[in-house]
Amino acid sequence: MTFNGTLEELQARVESLGCVGHWVHQGSFEMLAVEDGVSNLRLNWWPGTGALLLVGDPAQRQELERGLKEALAGRS
Repeated sequence: MTFNGTLEELQARVESLGCVGHWVHQGSFEMLAVEDGVSNLRLNWWPGTGALLLVGDPAQRQELERGLKEALAGRS
């Protein structure tokens, strides 16, 4: 997945999915640590390339990954 907008735009799209967490600047990328009390999901975004990577348990990330793809459609 890719997203070439701003961090604020990405944050708004993620929030629109009901995804709660905190964002951390990690050098060359931004990371969302999802705080749902169940998963260990992390969303990593490299603004320079637009690359998005959702990491964590595959069974837990499927729904969020599907929602992200839909939310980002037309803005990649």
